[in-house]
Amino acid sequence: VGTFHRAGVSRWVPGLKPLARLVGRRMEVRVAVSEAARETGVKSAGGEYEVLFNGVDVERFATAVPTPTDDRPTVLFLGRHEARKGLGVLLDAFAQVERPAVLWVAGDGPSSEVERRRHPESGRVKWLGLLSDEEVAARAAGADVLCAPSLRGESFGMVLLEGMAARCAVVASDLDGYRSAAGGHAELVPPGDVVALSRALGATLADVVEGIGKSGPEALKAAEAHAQGWSMEHLAECYVDVYERARQRFRARA
Repeated sequence: VGTFHRAGVSRWVPGLKPLARLVGRRMEVRVAVSEAARETGVKSAGGEYEVLFNGVDVERFATAVPTPTDDRPTVLFLGRHEARKGLGVLLDAFAQVERPAVLWVAGDGPSSEVERRRHPESGRVKWLGLLSDEEVAARAAGADVLCAPSLRGESFGMVLLEGMAARCAVVASDLDGYRSAAGGHAELVPPGDVVALSRALGATLADVVEGIGKSGPEALKAAEAHAQGWSMEHLAECYVDVYERARQRFRARA
């Protein structure tokens, strides 16, 4: 059984395609974590794929003790600090948001130093550094909005589902993997569009204050229920079935 995660074909793929096809032919079942990953797998290695998903530890986020905040709504970024993840776009967009709010920036990476120089620690921007799994869940539970501003290469929107499980409103880039995971429960904007992201954040923060829209109680509850459908427990059940079919196919050929 092989599982494909990547979205988008890199420049090195054509040269490795013969090897990828050879390895693929030895698999009884091929699984992709999203439709975007399936398309990449077909282009890279050929064959047929079942589309499942990446499992989310829903319970960890749903039961986390929230990190305390002040009286301003809080936006959370979770991700590696590299160009592809769009942190620079988020920082520029948040700087244009006039509404009182706080941005929590978790994680680190090759672009951390540059972005911290551009947007230093302040009353509005808090650099959290690397967090433990428990701290990530606590920050998500304490935040009002989770923002995933990635520019490309996201085959699946696990971070969106984690935010939903923590009852955050979600603002994210309109990428295939994110759109599939969001299921209509997130505000999606064009990747890399600072103005559009700023407007979406401003509108979502206004909804947080008013308790309406995707930040209203019913909307947050519906998003949380949506995330439950992508839980680790559900995924494990799916993979038990996948491996059983793979076993049967192998025995039939033996």
